[in-house]
Amino acid sequence: MMRQRLELLGCLVLVATCGAAVNAQTKKAPPPTLTGVPVFKPDPSWPVLPPDWTWGQVIGIFADTQGHIWTSNRSRITEWDAQGKLLQSWDARGPDGNWSTIHGLFVDHNGFVWTNARESNLTVKFTRTGQVAMVIGKYNQTGGSNDTALMGRPSEIWVDPADNEVFVADGYGNRRIIVFDGATGRYLRHWGAYGKPPIDPPRRPAAAGGGQGGASGQGAQAGQGAPAAQGGQTGRGALDMTVPAAPPTQFAIPHGIVGSRDGLIYLADRANNRIQVFRQSGEFVREKILRPKCGGEEKATWTPKRPCGIEAAFSLGFSHDGPQTYVYVADGGTHVITILRRSDLEVVDEFGGPGVGPGQMGRPHNLSVDPSGNIYVAEAAGPPVKNPTTGASVDAGFRAQKFTFAGTKPAK
Repeated sequence: MMRQRLELLGCLVLVATCGAAVNAQTKKAPPPTLTGVPVFKPDPSWPVLPPDWTWGQVIGIFADTQGHIWTSNRSRITEWDAQGKLLQSWDARGPDGNWSTIHGLFVDHNGFVWTNARESNLTVKFTRTGQVAMVIGKYNQTGGSNDTALMGRPSEIWVDPADNEVFVADGYGNRRIIVFDGATGRYLRHWGAYGKPPIDPPRRPAAAGGGQGGASGQGAQAGQGAPAAQGGQTGRGALDMTVPAAPPTQFAIPHGIVGSRDGLIYLADRANNRIQVFRQSGEFVREKILRPKCGGEEKATWTPKRPCGIEAAFSLGFSHDGPQTYVYVADGGTHVITILRRSDLEVVDEFGGPGVGPGQMGRPHNLSVDPSGNIYVAEAAGPPVKNPTTGASVDAGFRAQKFTFAGTKPAK
């Protein structure tokens, strides 16, 4: 009997060892360093939409390690294969159907699907088939950027496969990065711009008869709302012509977040038109202003000499080569994807532009890169443009697009 047990144990060890060896052999290593600037071509054949399918605003997209693409649209999370075939789709509004605005997507190393119920102030972990596995925050409650239990309209998520820490860009109401344990949901740390404690603007009274009051009387937008203007537009149609001496000291809609293989966290500070880079501890490393806001910032010494614009940093991804040589940024104000060299964050190219044709975009809101280097873009509500076929005015956006990696070109 003992001999049989030993033989069985030996077989199990052998099977496990062989399985590990097979996995190691079949796991695709990232390609070597890209030697030129990446080039992309739109793929209008992706996805293959069912006959009854209609897009709303697409405000979450993620390419997982299998090459499957996940989208968030009309409060549903949908999985597509690499060829664009719909595999599954499920309602992400929670057990009572009242979670609002399913925003941002990430599929972690254990196969869990993370998203945010933005207007309900929740960060949610689902199983791959849509069962709720964990909820961080409390429904319709928010407590400001230094509250460690409540969220403030969170935007995007990144999970570190090395230690299962969850980094959340939090977000439309708060102005911080906050980190949790991915297994327990335990709070770990948070920080604001430049790695310092975030400071919220003065509380504003809720609109009469409005707000999303929760049990505590703090709705998703009550008291906070959007961050106060820090240069650029100060009201509808108004421009702030004051020339600021330095970049803003606080985030203004920390929206997109992603971690690199070398242990850095990249944050798309949407309304400030910039990227900030941190170590995972929260230590500030560097920043890049992508374009000045129109107005006084155009004359500031710290802004780049590029055309002015708004909301130039919605979401981020990296090139698929081993060292992740390039950073891709969704510029939702100019409707392009900006390509930066990661070593110094210099802009080397961009592609896209407003429109509804293949390769054009309307408010690129989220992006993700698959293991083959293809970029997938989620488009929210874009600007009015002319339909190239009918000539009629239509709204751009409201779709997901694939941009196939087509090699590289020499840097300028």
